Amino acid sequence: MKNKRFLVMGLGEFGSALAPELAALGAEVLAVDIAGKKVEAIRDRVAAAAVADIRDRAALQELVTTTFDVAIVAIGGSLESSILATLHLKSLAVREIYVEANTEERAEVLRRVGADHVISPERDLGKRLAQRLANPNMLDFLPIQEGYGVLRVQAPRWTHEKSLLELELRKTMKLTVIAIRTAAGKDLVAPGANQVIHEGDELAVVGRDAELIRFKDRVE
Repeated sequence: MKNKRFLVMGLGEFGSALAPELAALGAEVLAVDIAGKKVEAIRDRVAAAAVADIRDRAALQELVTTTFDVAIVAIGGSLESSILATLHLKSLAVREIYVEANTEERAEVLRRVGADHVISPERDLGKRLAQRLANPNMLDFLPIQEGYGVLRVQAPRWTHEKSLLELELRKTMKLTVIAIRTAAGKDLVAPGANQVIHEGDELAVVGRDAELIRFKDRVE
């Protein structure tokens, strides 16, 4: 994640956890909030922090003087503020915009005004926990955008001693294995088609939720 630039707008519980975590992973982070106390509390943990009203386009324009790869609007409680911030970010040519929303109705409005991704931290956390509790074989489930997720699971028996090419997951289930942790603890990112799956391996699989459910059901 080195050299990627993130703008985190809103330092509530979600934003104040997200910004320093991104910074710890090597990203350059600018954290913004209207409340000075929240900004001061995080200033030493990110590359830069500023007090600004994100509803004010002129104030945002002063902050966004260089290109940001991603902006996260983390103010799920205020639809008006989220809409204005999204519109302003679009006009300032931010490459990718994530916006927090706490209802599906708000999510739809935000998509219509230009949000590339709409996130709901509480809903997504609940979904992850439900998946893990209901499926003991499932190590983790991470929603990445509406209708898509990443499933981390122990390699099922029917995959053992077969290559990714032989399994044909892209063809049969429209799924992609993006990483493998071998039984020996070695991490393989973007494994090749000839990579063979062994007993004890962990797979990270990405795709549509419906296809991941099919894969999970076959695992069980």
